[in-house]
Amino acid sequence: MNSTYHNIIAFGILILSFTTCKAQTDESPNPKINSENYYEHYHSGGTTKTTTNWIRRHEAVPIIIDELEKLGFETKQYILFELENEEEIILDVYNREKNFGVVFNTGHFAFPNKSQRNSRIYNQDKFKISGSLGRRKVYEELPKNIIALQETWYWYQTQSSPNDKLLNKKTAENILREDVRKQLAEL
Repeated sequence: MNSTYHNIIAFGILILSFTTCKAQTDESPNPKINSENYYEHYHSGGTTKTTTNWIRRHEAVPIIIDELEKLGFETKQYILFELENEEEIILDVYNREKNFGVVFNTGHFAFPNKSQRNSRIYNQDKFKISGSLGRRKVYEELPKNIIALQETWYWYQTQSSPNDKLLNKKTAENILREDVRKQLAEL
């Protein structure tokens, strides 16, 4: 086959890829789904392949900062914070004036389950100079002025064609924002 034919095929694939990506980035949050009911929207099985993904720390921290700034809090990122027992923890977001912080626990279960929202454990990994994983410090309980959020709570799903019944990424981001406001109110 000639190179013109290959160029036409490659261009067609590029256009198809672009429109598929564009359809997923233009999603808007589903106003019917919130932190109270979103596990009811988990989709498994069926004839169409459904992919589940999670909001990662590098995506969550800017959302947390944005939500806190909307509430009037000045924030700092990645602050080394000393606990009462003189141990140190890295806070993903910190407000000095009100002395509260937020940690975002990475890692998730393979299948979302509402009971996972009861977890308040925080794992802080330490790395060796070589870059290999050192020991992990597990905090069963953090001080009341530290909000612990879990990556496993902020899942979303996609399919190859748009499906407004799925919990999309924008809705998962809104649930994260809702959790920040709720947990801040509890402080």
